[in-house]
Order: sequence, then structure tokens, then C-alpha cells
Amino acid sequence: MCGPILFRKREARMKQIVIEIEDEAYEPFMGMLRLCPAAKVVGTNSFAETRDVIDRCFAEAIMELQADKKVYKRPSDLAYIMIGVNDGAINGVDYYLTPDDFTGYLLQVGINQLPKRSTIYNKVNDTVGKFPDWSFVHDVKPKEKIRRKNLFLRFSSAFGRAKRQKLDRFLDNRKNGHCRLENLLYFCRRKSDDSRLIKFKN
Repeated sequence: MCGPILFRKREARMKQIVIEIEDEAYEPFMGMLRLCPAAKVVGTNSFAETRDVIDRCFAEAIMELQADKKVYKRPSDLAYIMIGVNDGAINGVDYYLTPDDFTGYLLQVGINQLPKRSTIYNKVNDTVGKFPDWSFVHDVKPKEKIRRKNLFLRFSSAFGRAKRQKLDRFLDNRKNGHCRLENLLYFCRRKSDDSRLIKFKN
């Protein structure tokens, strides 16, 4: 059963939640929210595509890749991640205009042991075509060609898996909080008091 609704004086802190709503229910729901001054809409982005989630998934995928020594051999291999992303092979990830943009982003999300700028430029100039149809100006052995493609495939798989896991956890939490959401909608239909803030018992 749902816990009771408790009240307390308004505080400066507010909690942020993400709610998934079908298109036809969007306007009625937003209308009800407007009746509740204690609730404020700060964004309408999809949970799995928010910046924070993308960053964490990207970092986790890189770290998983680096741990696989059969595929990941050296920091310069990260250049193929930049190339694959810029080829549009992964949705929701930014395009990197320069190697500095890419390495700066990796540092931001906590990845160390990065390739030099000149190394990335060399890898970019050496790679022809779009993933998965890469070929290389400097001829390499067939086994090395396969490794480079598998490198990006491994990263792409790890990135997608990390997103699914975070989304699954979010949906589980959403199910657990379903009753609290129903209480919120009920409360918002009533005449609101600006001096009160809703709080739900866990």
C-alpha cells in the first residue's frame, strides 16, 4: 500500500524525478502539474539520453574496453572510438571536432592514459571510409584490421549495455514509486497552499 502523505514547511531543497509519459497523456499531466506550485518542471529529456547518463555510460564502456587486453592494446586505440563516434555509429554521443575535444571529454568523465593529439590525428588520417567499412592507408595485416573494428564494436556494445542497465534500474525505481506518483496527482488536484511542501513516506 502507498504510504501516508505528510506535510512540512517549505525548504529550499527540492528533489528531481524523471517520469515517462505517453504522448496523449502529456498535456493533461502538465495541466495538473500547473495546479501544484510545489512542483516545478525543469526538463523534458528522456532519462537514457540525459547528459549525466551518457557521460557515465561512456566512461564505463571505455573502462570495460581498457580491461580487455585481447582487444585493447595501447592508448592510441582510443582514437578509433573517436573515429567511430564521428562516423555516427552510436546515437546520442557528441561529435568531436578535434582530438583536443575528444581527450578533454575523456578527462572530464575520468579516463586517464590518453593518446597524444598527434597520435589521434595520425589515426584519423590513416582511416578511410565509415565504420564498419574501414580501410587503412598504411596497409596492416588482416588480423589487425579485425582487431580495430572489434575494438569499436566492443565499446559500442558496452556503451549500449550500460545504458540499458541504468534504464532498467530507473524503471524499477519508478515502479516502486508508482503509488507516490498517484498521491502527487491527487494532491495537485486540491487547492494548494504555498506554505506547504509535499513529502512522501518511503
